[in-house]
Amino acid sequence: MSLERMKETMTAMLQCHDTLYALAIEKREAIKKGDALAVSEISKKENPLVEQLQQLEASRADVVQSDLGIGAAEDATFSDWEKAVVSDEEREAWQKIYLDLANSVYTLKQANKLNQELLRDSLLWVKLNLNLLKPQKQSLNNYRNPRDGQATLSVFSGRIDSRT
Repeated sequence: MSLERMKETMTAMLQCHDTLYALAIEKREAIKKGDALAVSEISKKENPLVEQLQQLEASRADVVQSDLGIGAAEDATFSDWEKAVVSDEEREAWQKIYLDLANSVYTLKQANKLNQELLRDSLLWVKLNLNLLKPQKQSLNNYRNPRDGQATLSVFSGRIDSRT
């Protein structure tokens, strides 16, 4: 029974990752077009999938912990579970499921990293353009009075008045 539950869980995780990858590709195209509304809508579509993925991961961890008889505090990996529960005849099929899931996670991670870089570059571009449009604080006058900052001459500059 735990084999079936684990297979269903991992298959659902794989489908969820594939759906998230398809959304990541859509998001990349929206970012390239500069369509912020589409990016926002795609992000809203991703949220329930991420929650579903978290639930599936919790279910997978429950199966591993119950089959191995360990507590929640200990980390049990898929490999540990596979060695303990899966027979040698079925091991190759389980390895394929595991590798498909790992590949799916990797491709999704790469797509998300690229999208993050595209968004960062877009924000830098916007900042640059805003800075170019801001008025300059410095004067554009390249010439200045050489006596700026010097004390002004007083009325009594040291000359002697000979009229008296």
